[in-house]
Amino acid sequence: MLRRIACGGFALFALGQLVLQRSLTDFSDGRRAASAGASAQHAVDSVDGITLSWGDVVVDLDALYPPQAGWDGGDWSGGGVAAPWLNAMREEWLRSFDGAPTGALPPVTHSLHQTWKDAFPPRELFSPRWRTSLQRANPGWKYRLWTDAENLNLVRSRYPQLLKTYEGYPSSIQRADAARYAIAHQCGGFYFDLDYECFRPLGPLLAGASLILSYKSGSNLSKGASNSVFGSAPRHPFWSVVFDVLRNRSRTPLLGHTAVLFSTGPAVLREALRRMLRLRAGEPISAPMLARLFESLGIVLLDAAFLHPVTAERRELARSEADLPPSAVCTHHFVSSWVAHNSSEHAETERRRGEGHQNAAVEGAGLSVRHANEW
Repeated sequence: MLRRIACGGFALFALGQLVLQRSLTDFSDGRRAASAGASAQHAVDSVDGITLSWGDVVVDLDALYPPQAGWDGGDWSGGGVAAPWLNAMREEWLRSFDGAPTGALPPVTHSLHQTWKDAFPPRELFSPRWRTSLQRANPGWKYRLWTDAENLNLVRSRYPQLLKTYEGYPSSIQRADAARYAIAHQCGGFYFDLDYECFRPLGPLLAGASLILSYKSGSNLSKGASNSVFGSAPRHPFWSVVFDVLRNRSRTPLLGHTAVLFSTGPAVLREALRRMLRLRAGEPISAPMLARLFESLGIVLLDAAFLHPVTAERRELARSEADLPPSAVCTHHFVSSWVAHNSSEHAETERRRGEGHQNAAVEGAGLSVRHANEW
């Protein structure tokens, strides 16, 4: 039986307060890149604090989610904090199904989702074995590969409030990021990047969960809660908060891959968790806070050992299931087809790591982004 994280005791949340120590306030280089790239008419005042200023447009990042000092003054050491707004989210969500805030939370749907520009992901990038492994490990689960055209139709028909933001993204990867969140909200189920391989069924991870996020280890800017894999019940309120973050960050200048991570990627999920918890900028997320998210909304944060058992830096050392920890359900092969990889920049990063520069992977604007899916 797979060992669960976040349910019953939350022993694993001693991951030192985990992913969101600063809800991506540690995206310092992303902030510098955004500030450097903004014009005088569209200057970024703060991308992780209270407001974003774009000319005469000011977005209050916490307008809908005002910080809650001390969570009503509760004693976090004992976890005895009410957080009534989370219960209100729960009741509103349940009413959307049957009109009454009663009953158990909806479970993660038994369905699998992936996306690509068309129905034929290139075999030279993504082994067909990987996609087959997801279905073989989860018999009876529905599977769907969403194309760019289907993603656009979903946003246009179901999320018109996002359409302008969605169509305005300068890169296809940003649209793919936003689309996966819309799919999760509309359909529920598990989303996987195409470079995932699955070894064991997902079912044992689902008990009591309505939203499953995975921690991702490593030393680059994608460290923390990941958007390459996640599971959800339909219409989970988390995604509505994610949509707000997407709109707030929609005009982030695309100067490198760090801007993608900040504007539509994993940084968006971390910021959404911070807003759901009504934290002030820089305030860490504690184990009792995560426990309260599970109790109120069924949100589970899994340890990396389950869905992210290797890091991008060490993927060459884990080429098969035998090289992974026994708890691994899946593994990520880190194809990153949306980045214009530069071997000399990668080599320079490795050299600086070898010299002891712990932040070598998060310095500078980052690698170039493919504006279109050219494969």
